[in-house]
Amino acid sequence: MRQTVIGETRTAQIELDPQVLKQVLETRHSIAGQSALVWGEHCTECVMPSCYSTCAFYTPRRDLKCRRFDRGLEAVRTNGASDVRGLRVAFRQWGKLEASGRARALPVGRARTLAAADDAVAGLIGAIAGPHRARDVAAIGWNRVKTHIADRVGSTALDAFLMECVSGAPQETVFTLTVKPEVSTGRYFQRHVTVQPGYNRLSVDAAEIAALVDLQGPLLFQVEPVSPPAESEFVFTQLQFVRWSDQATAGSRPAATPSSEPAAAAKPAKKVKCVVWDLDNTLWRGTLIEDGLEKLELNPVAVAAIKALDSRGILHSIASKNNADDAMAALAHFGLDEYFLAPQIAWRPKSEAIDRIAARLNIHKNSFLFIDDQPFERAEVQSVHEDVRVVSDDVIGDLLGLPELDAPVTDEARNRRSMYKVEEVRESALEQSGGDFIEFLKSCQLVLTIDKITDANIARVFELSQRTNQLNYAGRSSSREDVEALASGKAEDVGLVLSCSDRFGDYGVIGFAVVNPKTFHVGNFFMSCRVQHKKVDHAFFGWLIEQAARSGRSHVTVSYRFSGRNQSARQVLDEMRFSPSGEAEVLQSPGLSDLPDHDVVAIVDKAFPATPAVVAVA
Repeated sequence: MRQTVIGETRTAQIELDPQVLKQVLETRHSIAGQSALVWGEHCTECVMPSCYSTCAFYTPRRDLKCRRFDRGLEAVRTNGASDVRGLRVAFRQWGKLEASGRARALPVGRARTLAAADDAVAGLIGAIAGPHRARDVAAIGWNRVKTHIADRVGSTALDAFLMECVSGAPQETVFTLTVKPEVSTGRYFQRHVTVQPGYNRLSVDAAEIAALVDLQGPLLFQVEPVSPPAESEFVFTQLQFVRWSDQATAGSRPAATPSSEPAAAAKPAKKVKCVVWDLDNTLWRGTLIEDGLEKLELNPVAVAAIKALDSRGILHSIASKNNADDAMAALAHFGLDEYFLAPQIAWRPKSEAIDRIAARLNIHKNSFLFIDDQPFERAEVQSVHEDVRVVSDDVIGDLLGLPELDAPVTDEARNRRSMYKVEEVRESALEQSGGDFIEFLKSCQLVLTIDKITDANIARVFELSQRTNQLNYAGRSSSREDVEALASGKAEDVGLVLSCSDRFGDYGVIGFAVVNPKTFHVGNFFMSCRVQHKKVDHAFFGWLIEQAARSGRSHVTVSYRFSGRNQSARQVLDEMRFSPSGEAEVLQSPGLSDLPDHDVVAIVDKAFPATPAVVAVA
């Protein structure tokens, strides 16, 4: 079953290949009991609601929660067998399936009756007349009821967790299956499973999961692709615990272990964007909770590194097992509290702290460096986050010389921390607004300034090129020589520097575009995640379309090359209704009237001052 979400209660009809349908029916006949987990659309990095204003991937659904699947979580039936139900998913970046509940198996007939009732009730809720709020309340209530039913009835005798999936991806896709207690105990089951194109029937012996997780308690179940394939759909016809029928034949009963391959090893990024510090016996000598503040001795080498890296634009945060109020008071006493963003100080695993920091700052964990004096803590973080650099406190004296921490000192870098501080104010304003997101953006009075590249901003443009991955349209960095050629005017293309501000403060230089002034082709465009989803990119391309129209062109084109990390850039292009141009890796814009939300952000044009200074007024 799926969570009931208003506006997404319809069931789609699909055609399955006859051979695939035969295999699906064989699986159904082999099952005597099955769980009735209620799956929903979730985000790996969710820290709602603050991420709604800061995350590069936030896309609002009708209820303003984040859209992480194209078209949501769709219920489907097959035309070949109307009682065969499934869930169709097209994953976006950070999208995952998640369900909460208990591991219980209902008799198969009862489980199917519950699923049929879910379809009927969801349809009735969607048809309720009146305000949206009434339907939202009804949907939330029904989700609780069906989860309660599934949790309170059925047997705890289980044979396996079964994933049956029809993949529309052209290549194999690695998924991570996680089963863990709702209240963390530090122990969980996790397995990588490889889904091949077409039909897949994979299972994990329930005993393997029970060896690590208490299946009697409330659990979280999560299924997410390691790297979601672009524009690919997956139909899950089974995603639950099962009890096999005694009459099931060896051929129809899935194997007890999945056909799986280890996922590709995660790797850290080339550059570090955030250093996460332990406190006790790392930032200071001594243990706060045992020795007290008066006996702590600050580590001067660590303090010098923090201040020097801060001037390079490298952020700092904290993952510490301590009492939060006491630890923050100690940092304030030493005059260091202002240097740390989104500190996570609690008696929880530090891997969870890393997750929360990454989500709050909206930067990838592979750009983190974690420092801790305890081998256990380092191992715990490394076991969960293979792409995070993990080092001991012994290397603190060498930090400033590490190539991954080498970054130019610019005005933008010096101000990066304060910009994140201002972002916290924006988050607070969004939470208090409680209204339409676009109207909130307009109230922020965003202004985008477009200027040509000059010697004064070469350093910042080059830095942005090296740091930007998710919103790098061409999927490549610009060399220092490329940037200098654009500034000198010797190149055929024009380099346009984008700066942004709003009523809360100045974002600084947030983007750069390489544009051919004759053809209006954008050979490269990259933008900081700080302004993603604030319609700044929409405003820029709206301005550029208008410039093209003055030269007799009805549209502009842009290069897009998938790099493995810039899927969000393609999502933005899709949102702006760009379409294939007929040329490989080149997309074409719509007309200005068909470009959504291009008028949310005001434009100040310093690149071509002969044109009107303000194109769009919020």
